[in-house]
Amino acid sequence: MRRVFQNSISRFLVSYLLMLIIPLAITWVGFQIAFDIVENNLIVTHSNMLQRSADIIENELMDIESVALQIANDASILEMAGKHKGDQEYIGTAVDALDKFAFYLNYKDIDLLDSKNAYIYLKNADLVSYSKSYYKPEVFKKYLAEWGIDYDTWYSEMTSADLVAPVFRQNGNGFEYVFPFSKVLFGERQANIVLRIDGDAVIHKMEFINNLQNQDTYLVEILQASGDRVWNSGTIEEYPELTLAELEKGYSVKNGLSILAVKSERMDWYYVLVLPVKESLTELTALKNVVLSLMFIAVLLGILFAVIQSVKKGKPVEVALQALTKEGEEPQYYANLGTAVSEMVKHHQDALQAVEKSKASLQRTFFADLLKADFTTESQLKLEAENADVHVDNQLYQTAFIQFFAENDLTLVDEQTVNEIKVISKLVKNHLRELCGESVWFHKKNYNSEIAIFAIDDFEEDVYTLIRQTKEWIAKEGNIEITSGIGGTCNNLLLIWRSMEEARIALEHCTRLVPIVSYNKQMVQENEYYYPTIAAEKLEECLRSGQWQEARDILSLLETENCVNRKLCRPQFMKLNQKFMDTLSEAWKKEELQEKTIWLNEVMMHSEIPQKEYFYRLKHLCRTICNDNVEKKQEQKSQMVEEIKAYIELHYQDYDIGLSKVGSEFRVSESYLSTLFKEQSGVNFTDFIEGLRIEKACELLKNKNITVNEVAEEIGYNSVQSFRRAFKRVKGVSPKELREEVS
Repeated sequence: MRRVFQNSISRFLVSYLLMLIIPLAITWVGFQIAFDIVENNLIVTHSNMLQRSADIIENELMDIESVALQIANDASILEMAGKHKGDQEYIGTAVDALDKFAFYLNYKDIDLLDSKNAYIYLKNADLVSYSKSYYKPEVFKKYLAEWGIDYDTWYSEMTSADLVAPVFRQNGNGFEYVFPFSKVLFGERQANIVLRIDGDAVIHKMEFINNLQNQDTYLVEILQASGDRVWNSGTIEEYPELTLAELEKGYSVKNGLSILAVKSERMDWYYVLVLPVKESLTELTALKNVVLSLMFIAVLLGILFAVIQSVKKGKPVEVALQALTKEGEEPQYYANLGTAVSEMVKHHQDALQAVEKSKASLQRTFFADLLKADFTTESQLKLEAENADVHVDNQLYQTAFIQFFAENDLTLVDEQTVNEIKVISKLVKNHLRELCGESVWFHKKNYNSEIAIFAIDDFEEDVYTLIRQTKEWIAKEGNIEITSGIGGTCNNLLLIWRSMEEARIALEHCTRLVPIVSYNKQMVQENEYYYPTIAAEKLEECLRSGQWQEARDILSLLETENCVNRKLCRPQFMKLNQKFMDTLSEAWKKEELQEKTIWLNEVMMHSEIPQKEYFYRLKHLCRTICNDNVEKKQEQKSQMVEEIKAYIELHYQDYDIGLSKVGSEFRVSESYLSTLFKEQSGVNFTDFIEGLRIEKACELLKNKNITVNEVAEEIGYNSVQSFRRAFKRVKGVSPKELREEVS
């Protein structure tokens, strides 16, 4: 073996093969990474498209809710709901109700609404209003059979007193929205509106999968946040059941099926799309096959090249070594001296320090914005956290307000005291990091206070114990006393401001004898309403931006605090209602709000205010405001794109027209303009300009007196070569060929 490697030809062959194998191995690893990136990009792209489809579906479901509410509030239909057979003016009311029901079903064009199969069950009259007529339940039974609905179960549900809240659900072989209502404000519901959802229209919204309904195997499913099924397409009888953890993951592969899931922000539903892996990632499979083929060809050619070159280069060396070797002796092995040692890469210490300083600054800004509730959506929060290198994947959080030298007079604080507090603060933070690792973050509130945020999912000890241990340690180390207020737990980082407020209140109850206090409900006056400024500002911001899910979380928090933790008297609840009215008036037009709040303020007329009903109506009103603001923003976007198109029509001849110039004209960034234009028009900004110019060129080319160069200059191209390439790309032929075809 040693003699073989002493042979120059063998050594050259090995060196060439190594030169071939190492780059190919690195290239293959690079391709594997690229495959992973492409796969992730495809998954992200499909997730984004599925999320968009979910948003479109839920917008229409909100419209269906709105139609049901309009029907339930109509005077004729309400009157009919209260009628019994034989009542005075029964026939006239029944006819008016039929006309009104038909009017509302055709009032708004909603793709998902199966208006032909919508009906109202009237409990008092025991009739079904369907297809512009009234049916007895036993006659209506035949339609229920067509929809796969068991009559006895249906009749039991329709007449049950337990059906009091609106609900989307799967029933039989379809999907429906049930809206119970009554002529009277309180009491048993007298009628149920049932609006059927068109399942084919739901599937049609998944347009990002080409020819979805022509696939051999697919499934579209909608699940509640708890995992309970709302609806599915029924196109797969059995497929792997998914846990909530797998749904939250977003993408998984089971039994050869790609399972893609997204969670909606408005209705808190999961939308699931199931496809065979080979059909969901066809582009990636094709790319892998091409790369493997090219790699195989490269290996064969490389080996052939290595053999030829090793013989060509190694044989002269072997001959020279033989000539230098004495007769009868073995050729001597000469080690390869190689090239000079490469210079070590210099460590850019200054650059690394600058990066660390920048990261620290981003983290300070992130926690300041977090505690001020400046983040509107969870996605925005996660993006900023990622930029600041802060991991926010936990489910449960708690804050502590830590104060040093609580008795200090701020007016008498000198530089030495400030420096001492800095040292003590650093010691305390380091000690807590030793106890908690990366599960604790800090934000400096003022010169002698720190706010600690704990991610407590996997904590073995509670926050109170950790603070007490830290207090005992710092007292032992430096005879230093600290006080601390501890807030309640929070399962949503967007609402961490609530825990901080509680920690601040708890800190105010600290004394020398009790330096550590956890927040409890007894610290606040039970008869005073709870609506802090930060909650009002956050709610107003969510309503303005149409972020219903975040607005709902704040309202639920306020409902729990005011209706469960406190005992509000009527005057205090009236004040709370006025504060809500002030917030709503800032987020919506007053003339629209005045009409909508009549329904809400009906509740306030009772001597004993039904608080649960009040917050139900308040949430419904806030959802309406969010939906309205989203629609208005969409209209504004659409109007802006139409204005941009008109501007391009006037200036397409300018050589420098592009994202930069148009963005400057309309005072938006280039990236936002590009995304907005594609979203609203369905075509890229540059493709639109190019298509417009080429269409104008086609008109000019009909005039044979104008040269191709003149046409290119006339429509805004500064080079005839660029014009010819663009024309060929759009029309498939050259300008000259098109001119010949026209002639």
